[in-house]
Amino acid sequence: MQRPFSNFIRLTFDRYLQRVIHPWSKLLILPLLLLLVFATSIPSAYAQSAVLTPRQVVEYALTLEKLESDFYTKAIAAAQSGGLVNAPRIAKDVIQAYGADEAQHVTDLSAVLSSLGGDPEAIAIPANPNYSAILKRDPFANPQDFLLAGQYVEDLGVAAYKGQVQNLLAAGEAGKPILAAALAIHSVEARHAAGIRSLRQSLLGADVRPWIRNASEVIYQENRSNSPIPFNLDAFDGYATRDEVLALVAPILTTTSQPSTNRDNPTRPVRALW
Repeated sequence: MQRPFSNFIRLTFDRYLQRVIHPWSKLLILPLLLLLVFATSIPSAYAQSAVLTPRQVVEYALTLEKLESDFYTKAIAAAQSGGLVNAPRIAKDVIQAYGADEAQHVTDLSAVLSSLGGDPEAIAIPANPNYSAILKRDPFANPQDFLLAGQYVEDLGVAAYKGQVQNLLAAGEAGKPILAAALAIHSVEARHAAGIRSLRQSLLGADVRPWIRNASEVIYQENRSNSPIPFNLDAFDGYATRDEVLALVAPILTTTSQPSTNRDNPTRPVRALW
């Protein structure tokens, strides 16, 4: 049975590792801990327009999770009676599974925000977000466009969580339980991103791997100058600040426009949010 997230966030990061991570799997945390060490020594690397409090970080994360949850809700509908009806069974299973994860993230982060004195209901997104802004065409019109849009969405979500490491570290003890929660969600988002990429590779023959190989595969700034972390290498994924992420999703958080379903040139560049 799942532990209520409102109780989970009260665990310190150390206790979280001891209680929910198998001893041998702690080795998997090492690369992220190295990133934290790097981040604490590079104030300019995670520069943002303002330092966010733990509550503000949760409000920001909840906004993104509500958007992701709605994205998969729309995809589920399209898989039942829309452009994704003929999607392979494995793709439909992924849509259902990932959608359930994102819905759970919304529930859990809402509980976290309430525990911090915030109002989850005040974090609102449009009833019909303009998802056509991602590709400049309807991402639910066919499996190819959905998986490409899904890759951009999931990669950005992973980068967004990493972009808040510095703020949560700066908050000291108050940020530790939120950091533990963010890490727990971040790893799931990373698996989502790898899963979508794998489907594009295996089902569509796309020239992509489960990991990010170069900056052209993502819609945020993957490479960073003046950083000792070589984000341009496969071994290191980049991050995105709140300002960068909100600038990218702003076109989605508008009134839905009539999307284009033109598939005459499906391989054309789709840097609509770049």
